[in-house]
Amino acid sequence: MKFPAATLCFLMLAAPVGAESFSVSLGGKALGQIKFAETGRKTILTSTLDNTPLGVFNGNYTGTSIGNTATSRFTGESRSSRKNRVVTVEIAKARAVGTAITPQDELTALSDINKVPAGVMDPVRAMAQLFRAKGCPAPIQMYDGRRVVAMRSDRGTQAGETLTCAVSYKVIAGPGHLSPLGISSAKIELIYRTAGGKQTLQHLKISSGLFNVRLSREK
Repeated sequence: MKFPAATLCFLMLAAPVGAESFSVSLGGKALGQIKFAETGRKTILTSTLDNTPLGVFNGNYTGTSIGNTATSRFTGESRSSRKNRVVTVEIAKARAVGTAITPQDELTALSDINKVPAGVMDPVRAMAQLFRAKGCPAPIQMYDGRRVVAMRSDRGTQAGETLTCAVSYKVIAGPGHLSPLGISSAKIELIYRTAGGKQTLQHLKISSGLFNVRLSREK
C-alpha cells in the first residue's frame, strides 16, 4: 500500500516540533516505520518499508511541504526496487498552480493542473489533518500531482477516552494506486486518545481488498 496517501522524517537544521513515529504492520507482521515532524512552516512525512512480502514494495518515501494547508510547495521522493519518482506540486489558495514529475512517463492526465478541481491540499498537509484533528477530521481533498483523492469521515464514536472515526478514501480523478492493481478506494479507521484536553492519534488502519495495514504509535 502506498503511503501518500499516502501514503515522515526529521528536520536536519532544527529540532522538530511534535515529531511522531508509527510502526507499520500487515496481518501482524512488521513492514517498517512512518515518521511525521513539523517545524514552523515545514512539515515532513517519511516512510521506510523494509520488510514487505518478498520485498516487492520495499522502499523509502519522503514528502516535504512548506507553507500551510491552502498554499504550499510540496516535494515527494519515492525510491524503491520497482521505481524512483520525484513529484513537485505547488498549491495557492487551495488550487494547483504547478506540477513537475520525474521521470515524465509517470505523468498522468491529472498532472495537467487545468484538470485539477479547486479545494485541494498536498499529501503531507492531508496527512497532517489526520494527525492533528480535533474531533474527527474535516473533509479532505488531496492532490499528489497524479490524482485527486477525497477523504470523508463520519462523526465518530466516543468510548471513555477513545475516539474512533471511520474515513472513506476514494480516488475521484486520475489513476488508482499501485499500478497495475489500480487501488482506488479504501476504508480508514482512526483511533485517537482523548485525555487531558489533548487528542492524539494512536492507531490508523487502512483496508482495501486483501490489504489490511495498521499504523501504531511508537512515540
